[in-house]
Formats: sequence, C-alpha cells, structure tokens
Amino acid sequence: MKIEKEISFWAKAFYESLEENPSKSEEIFSNLKSSLGKKSIYLDNILKKAELIRKKEKTAKVFISHDFENKEDLKDKIQEKFPEIDNLEYEVDQNLLAGFRLKTKDLLVKASFKDLLFKLKNKINGYSRTI
Repeated sequence: MKIEKEISFWAKAFYESLEENPSKSEEIFSNLKSSLGKKSIYLDNILKKAELIRKKEKTAKVFISHDFENKEDLKDKIQEKFPEIDNLEYEVDQNLLAGFRLKTKDLLVKASFKDLLFKLKNKINGYSRTI
C-alpha cells in the first residue's frame, strides 16, 4: 500500500473513532500510536490529514442569490437545523433569483425561488398531461 493511501486510511479511522467517542480521545490517540509501531514517523501526517477530513466533513457551502450583510441570521438557522456544521462558506450564485442552496458532503438543500418555480412548473406540466 502506498504511504499516502495508508496515511489517509489511518486518518479516516482516527477521525471516525473520535466522532463516535469524543470523550475517549486520549485513549484513541494512544491506541493509534501503539498500532502504528514503526510507522509512528507518519503520526504528524496522519493528524494533519485527520484535521483536513474533519474540516471537510464539518463545512457546508451556501450559495446565495446576492451578497448581504447579516449572514449571521442565516448561519444561526442553518446551524440550528444542522448542528454538525461548524463552518459555512458563502458564494454568490447569479443564477438564483432569491433564497439559497446549502451543500454539504452528503446533502443538498434547495431553498431558492428558482427551485420553487421549477417545482411549480413540473406540477403544472404534470396536470396538463393528464387532461
């Protein structure tokens, strides 16, 4: 196994173990060190990679229709619904008429006026075909 793949494997296992049992972080770290044995020279790289994984897992991208000053209200509402999200990255999407889209690693929330219009159009087209 290539070293980079092995580092990624260890980092993912370490991250997932910490997510499942955050109160046992010292024990998990100790187990990691002892499991690595002679490969403990890669410990710093494993920890850095685990931090990158954590950041990626806990970050969401918010596509907004226009830039606005009070993003804290939106952030609070998103984190209320999705407490696992630590970090939000904002990007203005000129294709959105109003509202936003929230994208995480596993999830896409469409809360824009454009998406609402598409749903409405599809419902109208569905009704016209049945006549």
